[in-house]
Amino acid sequence: MDLEPAELERLSALGGFTSRFERGAVIRSEAAHDIYLLVDGWAASAVVLENGSRQLISVNLPGDILGLPGLALCEPIDTVVALTQVEVIRIDQQHLGALFESSPRLAAIMFLISQEERSLLMERLALTGQAEAMTRLAALILRLCERSSSLEDEVSRHFSMPLTQRELGELIGISAVHVNALVKQLRTSGIVSIKSRMMTIEDPARLNIIAGIAPWRRSKPDWLPPR
Repeated sequence: MDLEPAELERLSALGGFTSRFERGAVIRSEAAHDIYLLVDGWAASAVVLENGSRQLISVNLPGDILGLPGLALCEPIDTVVALTQVEVIRIDQQHLGALFESSPRLAAIMFLISQEERSLLMERLALTGQAEAMTRLAALILRLCERSSSLEDEVSRHFSMPLTQRELGELIGISAVHVNALVKQLRTSGIVSIKSRMMTIEDPARLNIIAGIAPWRRSKPDWLPPR
């Protein structure tokens, strides 16, 4: 949504100190309720089980707010980790509460953002439970490409892919060895290419057929509170 200067000022007032984390570092542990704006790099929410195994739940890209789900629970169940070198800005929770009071429109937009993340998670959960591994991988690649694109109506076919095969496997519920075999199949078939951690979708039509998902398009609701 287009924001007014006053709304941008309110958003700017949320920001606290800036921190940088190296790849693999914990940005926010399960015991904390801190929330951050991801300025640069890729991060993820992960759940660590009692046996020490880890499941990546969602990938966060620049512009995402980290740690919001944890505000709903006394003890957050997820850990926020850096998938690359990242830069974040801490958001003061008291300032966030004041923002909701002073700017219902911004609060509604943040609500929509959280529902967008929930919808993408629902889709991936359904695919993990019911689809073949190749379908899951193709859908994940498409969604990461769409989210990485800076264009409004046209998705770029070329995007950064810093995730390791292990991390890709964690996101779709298969082993790193299986991911390696599937990626090799996609590359050999001329559907994708990877060079220097950049992925290019060479044949979008075929990848879409394999993924079997609809394009990701944000709604433009007319019910938002007035500016």
